[in-house]
Amino acid sequence: MEPSTIIERISTSFDQYLGGLVAALPGLVAGLAVLLVGYILSKVVRAVLKRTVAQRLDAIAERSGMSTVLEKFGGLRLSTVTLKMIHYLIMLVFVTAAAGTMGLDMVVRGLEAFFAYLPTLLTALAILVIGIWLADKVSAAVRTVMETAGLSAGRGIARMLGGLIVVFAAITAMNVAGIDTELITSNIQIILMGLLLAFGIAYGFAARDVMSNILSSFYGKDRFRPGMRVRIGTDEGVIERIDSISVTLRVADREVLIPTSKLITERIEILDTSGTE
Repeated sequence: MEPSTIIERISTSFDQYLGGLVAALPGLVAGLAVLLVGYILSKVVRAVLKRTVAQRLDAIAERSGMSTVLEKFGGLRLSTVTLKMIHYLIMLVFVTAAAGTMGLDMVVRGLEAFFAYLPTLLTALAILVIGIWLADKVSAAVRTVMETAGLSAGRGIARMLGGLIVVFAAITAMNVAGIDTELITSNIQIILMGLLLAFGIAYGFAARDVMSNILSSFYGKDRFRPGMRVRIGTDEGVIERIDSISVTLRVADREVLIPTSKLITERIEILDTSGTE
């Protein structure tokens, strides 16, 4: 190939490249100008909102308990999250406009698809946050009730209920977001069934003696009454009261509590009934 031909082709390619660059330059400059306007506008809007509504948003979050939920995500504040979302939304709008000005059709279509999906994504995030907030409220309420009733297992039950609410909220949020949760739901159902079965068996064994005492008191109240002097095993005394769990005997100067199940299973001697009404 002749040197003159090579030089001619290089010159033609350079002219085409330079011509394309010159043709695209106005769109590039216009796109950058649009981005600059969007950046300045987002900063102005953010500054105005920070001075006017930021404190109100944080106060609302504090009163509703939402601030506690946001603190679990790295110490976030409602005003910070809201202002950042507004900033990024404004920037995305101007990025879409700038891409259209530059002729970047593929970028524009991608951003339009994202904007179409954005309401669904925000709804899913709202469901998740509300679920965590509700779990925190329910957990605190159950813990308070249990502690007021004097039940030692209140903290564990409250945490379990809170965890279940968070799990269901997360699954609902993923369903709303379009994520297939069939496998996750099936595994959770299996785990919950196993936990409930284990809890039922453990509770049944733990409550066996209690139920035995309750049934024994039901059948023994008609045969034994306060004021009777009886001998139950090696204990002899006067029956003071019979409740669902135990029989209270007055033995000399002390009280002896005997499980009511012994009213059915033990040999009982009735020594004196004159003290009964």
